Amino acid sequence: MSLYKITRESQHFFINTGEVFGVQNVDAEFTNPTTTLEFIGMGNGSLIPDGPRNGSFDVSQFLITDDTFLQYTGDVGFSGYLLKSRTDFTQNYSFTSGYLTSYRVRCGVGTIPEIGATIESFGKVGNIPTGEVPIEIQSSSEDFDFKVADPGSVTINMNEFNTNRCSSFEVSISCPRQPYYMLGQYAPKQIESRYPFPVNVNFQLEVDDYSGQNNFDYPCNKDVRDLTITLKDLETQSTLLSYSFSNMTKVSESVVSEIGNNVAVAFSYQGYIGR
Repeated sequence: MSLYKITRESQHFFINTGEVFGVQNVDAEFTNPTTTLEFIGMGNGSLIPDGPRNGSFDVSQFLITDDTFLQYTGDVGFSGYLLKSRTDFTQNYSFTSGYLTSYRVRCGVGTIPEIGATIESFGKVGNIPTGEVPIEIQSSSEDFDFKVADPGSVTINMNEFNTNRCSSFEVSISCPRQPYYMLGQYAPKQIESRYPFPVNVNFQLEVDDYSGQNNFDYPCNKDVRDLTITLKDLETQSTLLSYSFSNMTKVSESVVSEIGNNVAVAFSYQGYIGR
């Protein structure tokens, strides 16, 4: 094991062979579950493996250019590489056979939309052999078409209702996975996605007037809507990214009225993504 100083500008994070731009934080770890083996006549215990050798990565990324992680809310696995150099893979902290287990995106007035992804790896984690890092990374493009979402141009569409007076929103998707192991193998034989995936959407709107439901309307008269959240590019106002969910059920709402601010209503909707 060697220790060295790595500065921010000397780090690159790749998913498969493409660099992820706008990364703010990578938090990685692995654990080797152990138990103590003891028996009669033994003076000292011995540690032996006691479970899968998995790892996890938490990544946060400003939404610039595109959303790298949303496409992995399905059944596709991937690998990731945190590199000090695009050409020398000796100093790497990587994972293989990774699956997204949690995805979230949030934005508020005055902030750049930020994406958070939690990845569980069922393969190798840590400093992997350089020969297992894709050589295509060396020739991958360092240039990208810089686009950043405009927090002032977030639009929410709910069936017939459309508004651009959104002051904040957050979308979260849970992607539970079930690995199946066989005797004599470190890696799982199969990784199953446990559908349906729960989806939560929270947002706050400024309103001039509002007439909604009361809590006793549920469940006989549920508020079920199709939701679409659209983010536009700061410079061109062209659509940068759009999130669409069907049959989302309102589970809570709150109203805030205070001196010096417009009336704001906060909504929470829940739903599911099927296979």
